Amino acid sequence: LDNIVSAETAAATECRLVSPFFIPLFAVIGILAGMIWLTAGVGFLQKKEWAYTIGVIAVVITLFASFWPNIPAMESKAAVPGPWFLIFFPNLLVYFILVMRKGHERGKKAWFGLALGMAFILNFINGIAATTRMSNRLPEINPLIDSYAPASIYMLTMPTNMIASILFGIATIGIFLARNKEKVRIAGLAGAFLAISAGFPLAFYSMFIEGGVPAFSMFILGPVVSLLVGIFILSSKMWNKING
Repeated sequence: LDNIVSAETAAATECRLVSPFFIPLFAVIGILAGMIWLTAGVGFLQKKEWAYTIGVIAVVITLFASFWPNIPAMESKAAVPGPWFLIFFPNLLVYFILVMRKGHERGKKAWFGLALGMAFILNFINGIAATTRMSNRLPEINPLIDSYAPASIYMLTMPTNMIASILFGIATIGIFLARNKEKVRIAGLAGAFLAISAGFPLAFYSMFIEGGVPAFSMFILGPVVSLLVGIFILSSKMWNKING
């Protein structure tokens, strides 16, 4: 952990303010996921009905916790490929086995759940990146900046992306476990609307305005995935077909 945090802060100056917080945070979330997996394992061994529920929660949190940390690890060249992929890919396989074999879900629902999970992860990543840029554009931190204007768009979009991520996380777990799928649909729609309203302006600002010249921005991935997922949630026909 020390090597990755040190390498990331050295490789990307802007990350020096937030990497010491977010990288350990994801490590803690990963440890929490491991404890939930142990609980699920006890349930499966004892053939408890609640084991599947705990297993779904565990695999979703594990996939969430083991994806983003690979990005700073590879960006800083501290570890290529990212070591967390050793956790992510096996759990991705476990996800499909769990929901399709144990949960008896159809393939289309398993894949849609994965798409919801990607929206969950990508919007949280956008929130992290917005926090990074906001922190480095505050006049209290950057002596070259004398107003809050450069940080304002990140101030507005960071919490919106984080809330959208949480809503998508609820929808990801709920689509498999909740009895009332309409409440899951509401959470998914709210997440999609928030992600789209914050994500696209943030991405366009990053791509076309901030740098002065057009350039690709990773900010675009979150709202694009959210838009695609939102279309399926918005359409009653598609939603019922997935959950039918």
